[in-house]
Amino acid sequence: MKCIVIGLGTFGIALAQRLTEIGFEVFGVDSDINKINAYKDTIKNIICLDMSDEQAAKTLPLKDTDIVFVALGKDVGASILSVAVLKENNVKRIVARSISELHRTILKAMGVTEIISPQKEYAEFFATKIKLTSSIYSYLITDNYLVNEMILPEAFVGRRLVDVKLEKDFSLKLIAIKRELTSNGKFIGKTELIDQPDNDFIIQANDIFILAGKQNNFTRLLQ
Repeated sequence: MKCIVIGLGTFGIALAQRLTEIGFEVFGVDSDINKINAYKDTIKNIICLDMSDEQAAKTLPLKDTDIVFVALGKDVGASILSVAVLKENNVKRIVARSISELHRTILKAMGVTEIISPQKEYAEFFATKIKLTSSIYSYLITDNYLVNEMILPEAFVGRRLVDVKLEKDFSLKLIAIKRELTSNGKFIGKTELIDQPDNDFIIQANDIFILAGKQNNFTRLLQ
């Protein structure tokens, strides 16, 4: 997949580097030459370019790119202008970072359907992690519904899955279970994903359950 990341601030560079690591063809774009020089060794295609220069922007492979991230984090005007240039060039998919609710409203009015707010989303994730003490990772689907990776309370260890009744008693949907693989009682650095555990599956202490449901049902499970 080919993607462009516009704005190489803290979030933008982390995103560009991670996408590069997982095998995407990434073009990093920023108007600050110091950032270009700082990150040229970790992003193969890194370009010093001002998106306010529409002719310069057209030198980017916009029509051949699968997704463009507008990751600018301080300048609302630059973000809006970048989106306008991308829209003008019929970019297939735009994901834009919003800085404020007003910014989000403007992006929506411009036809951007994928809008992210990294600080807010991480704050929500971390708050949920603190609230649900055994949570490892949470993804909010709506304000009250989430997918949660968690270790079950100690009282469930040693019990058969069929006897736990997660769906009946807690209205939580089991998606899968992750279990650490061991050899001679020692963890070997690998994890097995069990997406269809049988009824006689015995819950172990370090099993990670991937569950979906409402937040209050997760709270009930932990009580």
